[in-house]
Amino acid sequence: MENKLPQLCDLDKCTACTACVNSCAQVAITMLENEKGELHPVIDAEKCIGCGLCEKICPEKNDSLSRNELPTVYSCWLKDSVNRKQSTSGGVAYAISCSVIELGGHVWGAAYADDMSPVYIEANTIEELRPIQKSKYVQCAPRDCFKKIKEELKRGELVLFTGTSCHAKGLLSFLRKKYDNLLTLDLVCHGVPGQGVFRKYKEYLESRYNDDLDFFTFRPKRMRDGQEETYYTLAHFKTKGDVKVQKVENGYFVGFQRNIFLRECCYNCLGNGYQRYTDFTVADFWGVGKVKPFPKWRERTRGISMLALNTPNAKVFFEKIKDKMEYELRSIEEAVFSNLPYTKSSVKSPRAEAFWADWQTLTWEELTAKYFMMVRKDKILYNIKRIFPPICYYMMNYWRNGSSG
Repeated sequence: MENKLPQLCDLDKCTACTACVNSCAQVAITMLENEKGELHPVIDAEKCIGCGLCEKICPEKNDSLSRNELPTVYSCWLKDSVNRKQSTSGGVAYAISCSVIELGGHVWGAAYADDMSPVYIEANTIEELRPIQKSKYVQCAPRDCFKKIKEELKRGELVLFTGTSCHAKGLLSFLRKKYDNLLTLDLVCHGVPGQGVFRKYKEYLESRYNDDLDFFTFRPKRMRDGQEETYYTLAHFKTKGDVKVQKVENGYFVGFQRNIFLRECCYNCLGNGYQRYTDFTVADFWGVGKVKPFPKWRERTRGISMLALNTPNAKVFFEKIKDKMEYELRSIEEAVFSNLPYTKSSVKSPRAEAFWADWQTLTWEELTAKYFMMVRKDKILYNIKRIFPPICYYMMNYWRNGSSG
């Protein structure tokens, strides 16, 4: 009798978490790129025995996970200014990761592979955390990390998983039981593009600068003082080293911000909300000072983390890391203020479908001219960011949005 193939979640709901892939004992499911350059699972009918475990374990098809209670929220940043400079915001995820490693545990997070495609890697030393620092606004491939994490947990070892909320859900669904030695941390997420679009942008940069790209920092900080740079991104090439990529060349980041090429599931995110699935939630604290006064406003330009403690385990672990940071109790209302992705999905650009019709046939320069050019408002803000110091820009933004403090 012929086996009936399982029905995985619809493509517009798939987050490429790989829970189905990692659960298949027959190795019958493979992650393949579709025409948009996005990873999706594909079942090999010859290998599949029809057990249906992949259907049961898919967090988007059968959401059996429970959300946690409302969190306790802090604003915080590292006392260590060097490591704060090397982090995207205030460095709280780095503080948590360091403490896990100091306790002999393992940390999993997103890093660039040799071909610049983001993948989850394991860090067991402080030095191995470096590639995990900094935000990567690209879909990260879990590969077989869920299996490896499960093996470590079964041995009784401490594990921290850091990633998007959908991938944290994938891990928790794959494990099928609670482990007291597992900590999960999700990053408030605007949405992620597939790796294909970033690969095309990478090839454009390598052709433009005649060099191989080996790191890309979407939101750099000045190393001399830790101030956030707000008008360019930083490409690191193997020969040329650091190259500032101005906004006119940074169509990828523009398209990302305009929601032109995010994965379809990101327009209906099932992992956001006040109550999360993870122990910790971390984000830039964009709204700090908007609900109650925040007198240390200058710190905003060096990066401030929003840390939400979602579980009792998180609150216990916070006691282990709080001495590494400056911190202050804030509110969930303030955490959500000016940080819409905390609770709301990105709104799909009306130009998204046209972009996908063009993205494989047009060059990156042609795509930029058609979809990523700056409008008048963009140019004004861009020039303000270039001319004025970061503190002036943030003060203007603060004044424009108002404060109830």
